[in-house]
Amino acid sequence: MSDIETGAIYYNAKKTGLGSRFALVIKSTLVSIRKMPLAASIAFEDTRYKVVARFPYIILYVVRGNVIFITRVFNTHQQPVY
Repeated sequence: MSDIETGAIYYNAKKTGLGSRFALVIKSTLVSIRKMPLAASIAFEDTRYKVVARFPYIILYVVRGNVIFITRVFNTHQQPVY
């Protein structure tokens, strides 16, 4: 299960419809990345991150030419897995 699916299930359990709102905000953030991929901050090396509005998530991605690779949708309130 992806981080987005897990988040949507979690937020729907908290409040009906909140998971759908979460998914829409994720989609909106992905559209923003697609429109201006180099506008986001650099996390490390060539990996960039975009903060998701209203939810404790960030989207990590790499730009290679005209291609954007989403490497992770990360819940910032969880312990990182190394």
